[in-house]
Amino acid sequence: MKKMLMRLISLLGIIIFLLTTASAYALTLSEEEIKVIVRDVIKENPKLIHDTVVKYAREQKKKQQEEKQKRVLEESFKNRIEDDISDDCPAKGPADAPITIIEYTDFQCSYCAKGAKTLDQVMQRYPDKVRVVFKNNPLSFHKQALPAAKAALAADRQGKFWEYHDLLFKNSSKLNEEIFTGFARDLGLDMERFEKDRNSEQIATQIQSEQAHAAKHKLTGTPAFLVDGVAIKGAYPAEYFARVIDRLLKDDEVANQ
Repeated sequence: MKKMLMRLISLLGIIIFLLTTASAYALTLSEEEIKVIVRDVIKENPKLIHDTVVKYAREQKKKQQEEKQKRVLEESFKNRIEDDISDDCPAKGPADAPITIIEYTDFQCSYCAKGAKTLDQVMQRYPDKVRVVFKNNPLSFHKQALPAAKAALAADRQGKFWEYHDLLFKNSSKLNEEIFTGFARDLGLDMERFEKDRNSEQIATQIQSEQAHAAKHKLTGTPAFLVDGVAIKGAYPAEYFARVIDRLLKDDEVANQ
């Protein structure tokens, strides 16, 4: 890319020289002759010019996205969100972990499935420092998301939430009633209790409450995460979470000195 850019700069430099210098040669050129030179340069090097311009445009777009991402993150650090955690929320990781990640998700969302895998990577990277708390935010246009959320919380009542959670996300594109009951049987759940729990008012109310919290905090899309109150909206890679976590840990370390 650097060689291509240097070649293009050289070509453009010749053109600029012809257009701007007061050399005897330049002064003898008519406007039409200059146009011919420029046209010939472009005609003889179309791929070089095209590839260089496209690559430059992509780099500029990436730079703009990174700058926007940085501004959004700084705003999230500046306006950290306080969110309630109920005892009914499934959680994993040390209870005394210095970092708590609250995850708002939808079992029928492919990006949420990706986000769940990312959190597994984050927990492997910070085994003693991160606790994950799960909250439901089934989106209205995902017709199987709400039944899936109810089934997952029913599995939680029998100590099998994370196993059920993983099965749902592995099959997020084909969720249906047969799958919900099939997973429960595969995990050895008490089916009578499972059916009672997933149709209970208690679980329905819990999901509604979690959705209300998501709306209150303007976490309307899924997945969305609160990393010690720092909002991350979307399925960002593990490295992005690591950047946030490392900064939070460093801030805590400085504050405790």
